[in-house]
Amino acid sequence: MNLLFKPQKIKNLEIKNRIVLPPMVCFGFAEDNGFVSEKNINHYESIAKGGTGLVIVEATSVNKDGRLSTDQLGIWSDDYIEGLSKIAYVCHKHGSKVFIQLHHAGLKTPKHINEDTITSSYYSDGDILARAMTIDEIHSLKRDFINASIRAEKAGFDGVEIHGAHSYLMTQFFSTKVNKREDEYGGSLDNRLRFVKEIVEGIKENVNDDFIVGIRVGCNEDGLKTSINMAKKLEHIGMDYLHISTGFDNTPIEEKVPEEFPCNWIVYGATKIKKEVTIPIIAVNSIKTVEKASYLIDNNLVDFVAIGRPQLADYNFTKRIKEGQEIVKCLGCKPCKWFTSGDSCPRV
Repeated sequence: MNLLFKPQKIKNLEIKNRIVLPPMVCFGFAEDNGFVSEKNINHYESIAKGGTGLVIVEATSVNKDGRLSTDQLGIWSDDYIEGLSKIAYVCHKHGSKVFIQLHHAGLKTPKHINEDTITSSYYSDGDILARAMTIDEIHSLKRDFINASIRAEKAGFDGVEIHGAHSYLMTQFFSTKVNKREDEYGGSLDNRLRFVKEIVEGIKENVNDDFIVGIRVGCNEDGLKTSINMAKKLEHIGMDYLHISTGFDNTPIEEKVPEEFPCNWIVYGATKIKKEVTIPIIAVNSIKTVEKASYLIDNNLVDFVAIGRPQLADYNFTKRIKEGQEIVKCLGCKPCKWFTSGDSCPRV
């Protein structure tokens, strides 16, 4: 039985199917200083109109000094609420639920954005040089994440996803490869999670009970075993779901993926974490076919499948597979032509 189109809840929020649009930054779409453009709105409306159950809006910066680029979407002041509300509105209009991913790049912040690059501890690697954040800076940035969540709720979003993966700031606290602090924000796993724990507690104190708070994290953060332990702790501190990807780097998990498993080690890591927690798990990474997606859901290996580039290549991906139609296939261009401009993807 194909369960892809059976509704599933995250806490009290019912999502009409198991297909998720993962957060993918649309470089070149936003207006100056990260304000929402018509191009942003049309992009997310097209995805929602295509039938996706949950849209997670791309990494949106909680602080202008932690952006990836000058055109990354922003949510660091109330000025952004009006534009972001238009994205939430068009997603809801077509029956999709919608979260927004909250982001700070940390040591990955380009120097043309901020010369004074910050991270959990002093870090030097090639061209990357970053200093350790002070306690006051940690507390200030914590308020930035909390205030961004309040703005997201005011804009009409159903929840937020904290970006704790892909080498950005949160994973720079999680990973012992970066975090060498000797205070309450470093050392033990509990201490390395303290920053995000305080953020989640602050968010929950300031939003309605039904507002969703989740996080994207790696299955390889100092190894799968540590990531499983981290997932359990994240559930305990109040996360409503986990979106499993890669952590500070792309070091594969130590456990061998069974030959019969149709997806890669990142997705396999998500299935291992699913066994250890009770909150919903979203799997992501190269899940490009209905066969792979159905395998994961039908066998209760994860709760949701995040399908990225195939939905960029075909905005009607979800609708087509539901109706048994042929999809416009992602060609796997390297580099991805969609990310070049959004208009150069060879989709039909």
